[in-house]
Amino acid sequence: MLYTLNSIPNQETIRYALGAKFPEEIPTEFFGMAQKSAQKILSEAIPSYCLKFVSLQPLFQDILQGNDIQNHLKECSDGILLCATLGAQVDALIRKYQIINMEQALWLDAAASAAIEAVCDGIQYQLAQQLERTLTSRFSCGYGDFPLTAQANFVAQLDAGKKIGLTVSSSGMLVPVKSVTAVIGILPKGYSNTKRAVLPCSLCHLKENCQLRRKGVFCGKQID
Repeated sequence: MLYTLNSIPNQETIRYALGAKFPEEIPTEFFGMAQKSAQKILSEAIPSYCLKFVSLQPLFQDILQGNDIQNHLKECSDGILLCATLGAQVDALIRKYQIINMEQALWLDAAASAAIEAVCDGIQYQLAQQLERTLTSRFSCGYGDFPLTAQANFVAQLDAGKKIGLTVSSSGMLVPVKSVTAVIGILPKGYSNTKRAVLPCSLCHLKENCQLRRKGVFCGKQID
């Protein structure tokens, strides 16, 4: 399925570009670079996604491996497997600028990262509205002890190669790169919006030594 992405948040692009907390004063040119990069990404991106509603328990042995993902979904009996991508054109655009202008390539990469997160946020919001249920935050392969090697089974489960052109390399990386796989738990009816599921970073066994946390950023986006 295609997803319409009309804008990319400048602040998210800047956050990805800096790889750190926002400075107290952000140089004006940063906003210009973020906006310019966003326009280029939007002109090339063809966001698409596929998803599958699943009963979670049968998947804990093969796809949803590790204690952290099981803890994250412990209050859920059902969930959603999600694959989303910006498409191969975005990867090609970034590679092009890595040859001719590395600074611009960095900003394009940051805008693309912000874009795929915006796509996933939008899809998750639509799902929550459609189901009239509270959802957990997304949890992706590579978070905590949920192994990156699970990507291949994850993508195969959704037949994402055929549906949206998303595959997995021999090293376990997604192709196109600007893509996301994630599982989202569907919380029980009546679950209070104030009792959100614990964020993946708080479950991760690397949280005390995580370089991203020291910089004030996260490997996964917080859901308010």
